[in-house]
Amino acid sequence: MNTLPVGDCVWEIPPSEKPGMLVPARIYASEALLSRMDAGVFEQVTNVACLPGIVRAALCMPDGHWGYGFPIGGVAAFRADDGVISPGGIGFDINCGMRLLRTSLTEPEVRPKLRELVDSLFAAVPSGVGATGLVHLSDAEFREVMCQGARWCVKHGYGWADDLDATEGGGCLPGADPERVSQRAVARGRDQLGTLGSGNHYLEIQVVPPGGIHDARVARACGIEAPGQIMIMLHCGSRGFGHQIGTDYLRKFDQSMSAYGIRVRDRELACAPFRSEEGQAYFAAGGSYRKMARLFRMEPDLRKLMNFLYYHDLSVKKDPARRA
Repeated sequence: MNTLPVGDCVWEIPPSEKPGMLVPARIYASEALLSRMDAGVFEQVTNVACLPGIVRAALCMPDGHWGYGFPIGGVAAFRADDGVISPGGIGFDINCGMRLLRTSLTEPEVRPKLRELVDSLFAAVPSGVGATGLVHLSDAEFREVMCQGARWCVKHGYGWADDLDATEGGGCLPGADPERVSQRAVARGRDQLGTLGSGNHYLEIQVVPPGGIHDARVARACGIEAPGQIMIMLHCGSRGFGHQIGTDYLRKFDQSMSAYGIRVRDRELACAPFRSEEGQAYFAAGGSYRKMARLFRMEPDLRKLMNFLYYHDLSVKKDPARRA
């Protein structure tokens, strides 16, 4: 496809490159990164540019690679009145994200005990496909978790109130409706609180390297004080719970698209109008998985650590008149 430079590390594929494109596709990458991206990135990001109600451009970040419907690293905004919502744009490990936990330890203190520490973390934090956690809930209790999010962790002693200050939306975005979540999703997620999962999920012991502080003011705000300081970073999401919700609604949307006159170039982009009954049901179910993923990142027992949360793989509703 014809990819044109339109700015510093910004490349654009014009709508003329594929029938049905409503907006350009933009890729943010250096020339070296762009040359190494697989062909699926270009195919998928231009497919996204064909979806109804898309605003301005279909975007792909520098980590772009082949995904499900959207490329991994794909971003798109849709008008709420005539746009769509798609599980393919959100992914299956919904609200996957990372948490950075600060410690007061230094590399000289930790390195001699590194093997012992890694073994202890492996023993304490359940990981791997199908892993279950130490918290076992009834269906009713799990539905409380869906509504309360990370606040449930604090309420039950798995976190501190300060944790909520370092989490988007205080760990509880509005709009969750557990009634929109299938029993199968509940069954898959109920016993997985506090587990790490598999694939690209990880729990790492990290160190601030020499020269690794690029903005001293921001570093101080995060409690990062000097090179040699030990950090812990973990990356996980909503696991089987989010995957089941994504699967459930992808099937529903695939069956309902024709009623709305929607056709997509890839079945993994199956979608529904955001204002439709199906679209609102998925968004309400999404309120539950957005809260759940925050709990997966809070509950592992890494106490007395200051933490900051970054997340991805989710849908949010934004007022275009307000800047995030």
